[in-house]
Amino acid sequence: MKSRLSLAAAALLALLLFSSQAQSQDTQCKTSAKADIVLLVDGSWSIGRLNFKTVRSFLIRMVSVFDIGPDRVQIGLTQYSGDPKTEWHLNAHPTMASLLAAITNLPYKGGNTMTGLALRYILQNNFKPEVGLREDARKIGVLLTDGKSQDDVILPSQSLRDAGIELYTIGVQNADESELRAIATDPDEIHMYNIKDFNYLLDIVDGLTDNLCNSIKGPGGEEVKAPTNLVTSEVTHRSFRATWTAPSGHVDKYRVTYVDVTGGLTQEAQEVTLSIAKILVTLIEFQTKSTIRRCP
Repeated sequence: MKSRLSLAAAALLALLLFSSQAQSQDTQCKTSAKADIVLLVDGSWSIGRLNFKTVRSFLIRMVSVFDIGPDRVQIGLTQYSGDPKTEWHLNAHPTMASLLAAITNLPYKGGNTMTGLALRYILQNNFKPEVGLREDARKIGVLLTDGKSQDDVILPSQSLRDAGIELYTIGVQNADESELRAIATDPDEIHMYNIKDFNYLLDIVDGLTDNLCNSIKGPGGEEVKAPTNLVTSEVTHRSFRATWTAPSGHVDKYRVTYVDVTGGLTQEAQEVTLSIAKILVTLIEFQTKSTIRRCP
């Protein structure tokens, strides 16, 4: 005989939490972690204006996956050739719209390829608290170049790594692979990219942003605690309302389920977003009890 739902014997209710342990299918990097990323872009004459347009498109695709803001990801950019120039600092563009507009209007500089000088420059000028660097943010540098440097890169890149800055390198066409490896943080298979032509830049953007997202989250990924304080109310023999306290950290969605304690099939209710920490669950008549858990 089926019994009616009561507060004492509510539902075997599972509250499943889907967090940002991995990027979702829409390729967005969903995390509450902070990161300060400086893009170091080669603007030497060997690139050419047409290829520099491709570089802009690549940068737009790359930054579009991140949650841009003063409490999330900040992105600065320095362009270099014979002499480096800060195009904008970390704290210059607090919104995605502003950042994308800046990349769209990024001018082409022209000049020689002095990568070592540029690496020293970003350490001394861009990774600084007075221009937006945050103590509790991951520090990441991304170099994009199409040629071999005309000066030493070993010492400047080591100085950046010693300062806790994780370095990615992207080489195109005539870039020197041994130089790219020397600059990049280990392991190279994550931090170093070398392609034959600018037309292939867009082919690497998904893999690059996956790795950047993991760098932002840090070792082991971002920990998301379980939701708490699961409460049932407004109980009838057909339904009850479930409410809970949302955890800290990024959550994509919850899934609320209930099961027949006599061993019947799991009966899924529905999915709800982070902004909604309650749901009205409609039941067939089960004898039930309540609990709470999150996905591993």
